[in-house]
Amino acid sequence: MIRAITAIDLKLIYEWNESSVPNVNSLTFEEFSLQSINCAYSYIQYSSDSDPVGFIFLYDEKTEYKSLNYSYFKNRYQNFLYVDRIIVAEEHQKKGYGQQLYDFVIDTHKPDIFCCEVNITPPNRQSLRFHEKYGFKEIGQQTVYNKVVSLLTYSKG
Repeated sequence: MIRAITAIDLKLIYEWNESSVPNVNSLTFEEFSLQSINCAYSYIQYSSDSDPVGFIFLYDEKTEYKSLNYSYFKNRYQNFLYVDRIIVAEEHQKKGYGQQLYDFVIDTHKPDIFCCEVNITPPNRQSLRFHEKYGFKEIGQQTVYNKVVSLLTYSKG
C-alpha cells in the first residue's frame, strides 16, 4: 500500500532520513516537516504485512523550492517530477520497494520527465545502481554544498 504522508508519519520517516545521511542531506525536524508539507507530493509505502518501509518527496514544475538541483531541472523542463528524496528503510532494502514507489509515481502522475540527483562524491553506489537499473540516464553533473551529484532523468516510452 502507498498513501500520502500525514503528520503521524513524520517522526518515523525523519528518523529514516537522518539515518541515511550523507546519501541525503540532514535537516532539523522542523525543516523536514515543512518540506513534507511544501513538496508537491509525498508518499509513504507499506509492506504486505502493513509495516512502513519507505517514503518519497516529490516536486513538480509548479513548486517553489530553493534547491540548486531542483532548479537545474526546472530551468530545462516544463512537465516534470523531481525526486528530492526517496528512502527505503535499511531492513527493507533490495526487496523491490524503491521500484514499486517509482512505478506508482509514474503511473499516478505521468510526468514527461522523472528526475533526481544522486551523490557521486561522496558516492551513493547503491542509489546509482538502482537508478541505472531502472533506466535513468545522466544528463549532467554539478557540485552542490561540497558534494558532486549526477543529474538523472527517466522518461517512459
